[in-house]
Amino acid sequence: MPAPDIVIRLLTPADTTAFCALRLRAILDSPSAFSSSREDELVRTPAEHAQRIAGGSMQRGFGAFDGDRLVGFAGLRRESLRQLWHKALLWGVFVDVHQRGKGMARRLVNACIEQAETDPAIMQVHLSVNAENNAARQLYESLGFIAYGTEPRSMRVGDLFYDEHHLALLLK
Repeated sequence: MPAPDIVIRLLTPADTTAFCALRLRAILDSPSAFSSSREDELVRTPAEHAQRIAGGSMQRGFGAFDGDRLVGFAGLRRESLRQLWHKALLWGVFVDVHQRGKGMARRLVNACIEQAETDPAIMQVHLSVNAENNAARQLYESLGFIAYGTEPRSMRVGDLFYDEHHLALLLK
């Protein structure tokens, strides 16, 4: 069931505090879905967080807002090296537990794809997803992403290892 009252928009530096709070909730809720730990997030400065979500054409973040409350996020980062400019990375996709099942993740990912399509240099969007997260993988595949490999033991959370699937969406 869609949530039409949810607004998806580009984040600005003014959204940094809300982004940080959501990011910490996301890591607490789903630690194996993020390469950053809570400790990693806490040592970043507000300026570093602002750069991650609103770093010009190279880094953009989209937020899902229920009124003034940030309840979902997805980021897009274009590669900075000239020979990799044709690629962007979809990262940090998360929807608050109480907002799931309403199509919000699809809307956030679509916003990132649409943003990538506006940059003539970006020809493909890459992502990694925990091999155990079938719902996320199915969402990405339904949007046209194709799997091109699996990295065994890609992430370690405590004493547990997690494989990650790598997917790409070819735009041009």
